[in-house]
Amino acid sequence: MSDTPATPPGYLLVQGKVTDIEGFKPYNAALPPLYKKWGGHYLTVTPAQKVEVAEGEPRQESILLARFPSKEAAWGFWNSAEYAAAKKLREGKGTFFVTVLEGLPGT
Repeated sequence: MSDTPATPPGYLLVQGKVTDIEGFKPYNAALPPLYKKWGGHYLTVTPAQKVEVAEGEPRQESILLARFPSKEAAWGFWNSAEYAAAKKLREGKGTFFVTVLEGLPGT
């Protein structure tokens, strides 16, 4: 057993409202190879109507949570030229709030 702690995972949390579902489809199609390149994978993609609010006012936003090997990998994905090109495909298709989070060591 190593004394070196494992690198904590990174998470990408997206909350948003898609306003042009048909126009959003090319963006969705462009993402899987980018996630794979950066070691990321979806933990949940929950449409707004299926989000169960435990406390607070419902925001009517869909939620995506993705896990990456590290926070740096999540930022690598987000800041990559490939993602910048894909992100242009979603312009004008909705509103989004995106955060990058560091997980707890050993998780």
